[in-house]
Amino acid sequence: MALIGDQDRDRAVESLRRHYVRGRLSLEELAERVEVALAARRDRDVRVALTDLPSGWRERPGELRSGLDDAWRAVRRTAFVVAVWLLWWTATLVLLVGFVVSVIVQGVSLTNAAVFAALWLACTFGARRVARRGRHARS
Repeated sequence: MALIGDQDRDRAVESLRRHYVRGRLSLEELAERVEVALAARRDRDVRVALTDLPSGWRERPGELRSGLDDAWRAVRRTAFVVAVWLLWWTATLVLLVGFVVSVIVQGVSLTNAAVFAALWLACTFGARRVARRGRHARS
């Protein structure tokens, strides 16, 4: 069992106070449980003080908000990377269609192949760089 600190004990006492205000504890029960919580050295000691009460003494409202913010950041980061790669797919398709049309109209030439390859590689490396930069800038 892990040792706890003053903040953990204070959160437990605050939780007990909220349970008292909601009518779950009598004044005598509150006093007894607060005494146990303030003397607690380990998790299990605090759990004894909170026995038969709804859990959540370790949760802070800010931690829930922080978790939601982290999840939202991850969703935005993923959407950004997906958007970059969708643009890459579009650019690749346009380049490929242009290459095929130029081959049909002008025939196969080294210039067409080189231009297509150079443009496609530039798009690919550019998309990779933007996706990586976006991932690192938002983490």
